[in-house]
Amino acid sequence: MARPPVHVYAGARAENKHARSSDTPTPRARAVRASRSLNRKDLILKAAIKVFARYGFSRARTAVIAREARVAEGTIYNYFKSKDDLILTIFEQTWRDLLQALRAKLDPVDDPIQKLAVALTQVLDLFEADPMLAEVFLVELRQSGKCFSSQPMSVILEFLDLLEAILKEGIDRGVIRKDINTKIARGLLFGAVENIVLGWLLRKTHPDLFKKEKPYTLEEAKETLMKLFATGFFVSG
Repeated sequence: MARPPVHVYAGARAENKHARSSDTPTPRARAVRASRSLNRKDLILKAAIKVFARYGFSRARTAVIAREARVAEGTIYNYFKSKDDLILTIFEQTWRDLLQALRAKLDPVDDPIQKLAVALTQVLDLFEADPMLAEVFLVELRQSGKCFSSQPMSVILEFLDLLEAILKEGIDRGVIRKDINTKIARGLLFGAVENIVLGWLLRKTHPDLFKKEKPYTLEEAKETLMKLFATGFFVSG
C-alpha cells in the first residue's frame, strides 16, 4: 500500500496544532470567564441573603436560592459546599469588605474619639442600607448554630482588635481614661452596636410589638451611644 505524500502528514500536523491552540483559552478569555464566575458567585450570595431573610435559615432551600439567582441549583455547589457554607461566606465576606473600607476611612483621621465614631458609623450604615443583611447577621446566623464557629469568630475578633487599638491610642494620647480594661470596653462597644441594630430591625419587621414606642434612626442611636461612652470612657476636658 502506497504511503501518503509527505505534505499530507505536514498538513495533518498543522491542523492538529491549530486545533490544540484554538482549544487553549487566551488570557482575555480566561479573564472574562473568571469575571463571569465571580459575578455568578456574587449573584448567589445576594440571592441567599434575600432567601434567608425571607424564609429563615432553617426553612430556606437551595432550589429557591438558585431560582432567585437565576442559576441551576447544581451551580450553587460549584461555589459552596452547603447551605451552612453559604451563610458563613456571606458573614465573612461582608465583614472583610467592611474592615477594608473602614481601614481606608480611618487612615486620614487623627483623633481617636473621631475614629471610634467612624467605626460605629461604618457598621450602622452597612445595616441601615440593607436590613435583610442585618437580619441574616443578627437572627439567622445564630439560628444556624454557626455563629461561634472559627470562620465568623475570626473576622469578629479582627474588628474587636481594631476597636481596641483605637481605645489604646486614645489612652496613650490622654483622651480616653487609662483606668479602663480595653478588652471589656471593646466588647461593650460591639455589643451595644449589635443590640441597637437588632432593636432597630425588630421595630421594622415587627412594628405591632412596638406600637407604644417611638421609632429611632440609626443616626440617633450612634449619637446616643457616643454621648453615653463620652461620660464613661472619655477624659473630660
